[in-house]
Amino acid sequence: MKITALLLVISGLLPTAVVAQQYPDRPLRFIVPFTPGGISDTLVRLVAEPLTRALGQQVVLDFRPGAGGKVGLEIAAKAAADGYTVFLGAQGTLAVMPSLYKQLPFNPERDFAPAALLVRSRYLLLINPAVGANNLKELIALINSKPRQFSYASVGAGSTGHFAGEMFKRAARLDVVHVPYKGETPAITGLIGGETQLMFSLPVAPGPHIKAGRLKPLAIASAQRSPLYPEVPTFDESGVPDFDFSTWFGMMTLAGTPPAVIARLNSETNRILQTEEVRARLLAIGLEPAVSAPREFAEYIRSERAKWARVVKESGIVID
Repeated sequence: MKITALLLVISGLLPTAVVAQQYPDRPLRFIVPFTPGGISDTLVRLVAEPLTRALGQQVVLDFRPGAGGKVGLEIAAKAAADGYTVFLGAQGTLAVMPSLYKQLPFNPERDFAPAALLVRSRYLLLINPAVGANNLKELIALINSKPRQFSYASVGAGSTGHFAGEMFKRAARLDVVHVPYKGETPAITGLIGGETQLMFSLPVAPGPHIKAGRLKPLAIASAQRSPLYPEVPTFDESGVPDFDFSTWFGMMTLAGTPPAVIARLNSETNRILQTEEVRARLLAIGLEPAVSAPREFAEYIRSERAKWARVVKESGIVID
């Protein structure tokens, strides 16, 4: 009986071992649920090229933006759990969205499996220079002098930038109007064009506009100043204490993907993130490389869901 049981165990492991040995034997699809041209575009291209070399198969980027990332995740949820479809997961889609929407066409916890945490990043508060504020204190005074005449842009309703704006309103007791855009590029374009006056944004996309003087950073939402913008004070230094907003991105697979395949994706991705070239390029655009095992990443996502469930409840923001 012992021999029979052992044979059953071995036979059960063989398919997984064979799959892991052969993987990958065809190109991978990397679904990006956000618009091209923004931080997600830069990030996935930095990872996809060396991952293609490491796996010996092309990693094909498939941009599927819409509804704050919901469209892309719905497409991903319908893919086979074989490791040939991965997607870019984010704080907004995996931690915020489950509390924000009453109904989703997928279950983030049941349908997806973490492969590798990629990066973390902090938010900058940007203004159009025409606003005329030189620091956060002056901006708050200007907004208070003209209630509801100022507006802030976000990449979409329910995005992390939307929550940052709402929490800033509460922290500084402001009356400003939210203007959601369909993606990062149009939101920044609207801010430059004067359609809105302020915006919370990650550092990469507005970088050239900051350098050219078309946008002005007033504060960074972190405990320490950013090496990328050492002259920009934190919110705490600017008189708004305990205002810390960060976000993260990771590579996700489908639930049911063979563990050995996920382990391969994890090890190769972690190795890429630790190379000097990729690490330097990420840090240069305000992205902090992160390395973790799939189980650690899964635990982190669960803790983030619990945290954002409280934030969503306190904010009163409802999408549907």
